[in-house]
Amino acid sequence: MEPFTSDRERVEFLFALYEKLTAPLVAPKNKTPRRKKAAG
Repeated sequence: MEPFTSDRERVEFLFALYEKLTAPLVAPKNKTPRRKKAAG
Protein backbone atom coordinates (compact mmCIF):
# COMPACT_ATOMS: atom_id res chain seq x y z
CA MET A 1 0.00 0.00 0.00
CA GLU A 2 1.44 3.34 -1.03
CA PRO A 3 1.64 6.20 1.44
CA PHE A 4 -0.87 8.97 0.95
CA THR A 5 0.29 12.02 -0.95
CA SER A 6 -1.67 14.37 1.31
CA ASP A 7 -3.55 14.49 4.59
CA ARG A 8 -6.76 14.93 2.62
CA GLU A 9 -6.30 11.61 0.83
CA ARG A 10 -5.54 9.90 4.13
CA VAL A 11 -8.62 11.36 5.81
CA GLU A 12 -10.88 10.51 2.87
CA PHE A 13 -9.62 6.93 2.88
CA LEU A 14 -10.08 6.55 6.62
CA PHE A 15 -13.54 8.10 6.53
CA ALA A 16 -14.63 5.79 3.72
CA LEU A 17 -13.30 2.83 5.69
CA TYR A 18 -15.11 4.05 8.79
CA GLU A 19 -18.39 4.38 6.87
CA LYS A 20 -17.97 0.88 5.45
CA LEU A 21 -17.38 -0.57 8.90
CA THR A 22 -20.18 1.30 10.67
CA ALA A 23 -22.85 0.96 7.96
CA PRO A 24 -23.99 -2.53 9.11
CA LEU A 25 -24.36 -1.22 12.66
CA VAL A 26 -26.55 1.71 11.61
CA ALA A 27 -28.66 -0.05 8.97
CA PRO A 28 -31.10 -2.16 11.08
CA LYS A 29 -33.04 0.66 12.72
CA ASN A 30 -36.16 -1.42 13.34
CA LYS A 31 -34.34 -3.63 15.84
CA THR A 32 -33.95 -2.17 19.30
CA PRO A 33 -31.09 -3.37 21.45
CA ARG A 34 -32.35 -5.49 24.31
CA ARG A 35 -30.83 -4.64 27.64
CA LYS A 36 -31.12 -7.03 30.55
CA LYS A 37 -32.30 -5.28 33.65
CA ALA A 38 -30.05 -5.86 36.63
CA ALA A 39 -31.75 -7.70 39.43
CA GLY A 40 -32.28 -5.24 42.22
